[in-house]
Amino acid sequence: MATKQVSTKEGLSSEFKFLLAGTPINIDIVTPAGQKGRFRTVFIGYLPEQYILIQFPDAGKLGNYAQYIVKDVQITVRGLVEGHEASVIAFQSSIMQTLNTPSKIMVLKFPDRMVIHNLRATKRVQTELATKVTILSNDNEDFSAVMTDISLTGCHIATSEGGFGDLEEDMIISLAVDTTDEAPLEVNAKVCNLKSLDAGVEFGCQFEAEQDIAIQKMLHMALLSESS
Repeated sequence: MATKQVSTKEGLSSEFKFLLAGTPINIDIVTPAGQKGRFRTVFIGYLPEQYILIQFPDAGKLGNYAQYIVKDVQITVRGLVEGHEASVIAFQSSIMQTLNTPSKIMVLKFPDRMVIHNLRATKRVQTELATKVTILSNDNEDFSAVMTDISLTGCHIATSEGGFGDLEEDMIISLAVDTTDEAPLEVNAKVCNLKSLDAGVEFGCQFEAEQDIAIQKMLHMALLSESS
């Protein structure tokens, strides 16, 4: 199964042991008005069936969302599990309390259930990753686009930003996706199924061979940024 749900305490504890201290995670905070903020932070640890500890996101990036990190507020957490199989876990929880020492920490209730996405079995993930497309056969002309879905073999790209006039099917292009902690992830792909839109284009991409690590990292990013 590409996706499974775990609802027993024993199963939850078994999966959490693969989410290592220091692992980057994403959290979603929704305001009372329905606005959603997504922030990157770090998983600290947990006590089975009792609570989870995560670090506060960077204060400079939280902005007005900082006022909503208070007791009983619901948040969604996503993290990459690097244990027996590469997976992304996602769960909802509520804040029990916040701590200021030894650093700013959120204490979350141990969740009742989680969803696990198995990377190797995942067929396709819907996403909205900002992507720079470079046409390698045309003096490295580039333009901005959005990756709307991705799998281990290819992805789908859409753009209305302009600069794509010389794009043709069967061209080899480079796709670069920004990351938080390192240089952009880049993969090469062949353009297929090019379609013109009123204000842009959309097209499929078939990934070139021998890029497994970069492709898996992109797929991880898509899973970590997946909408609730």
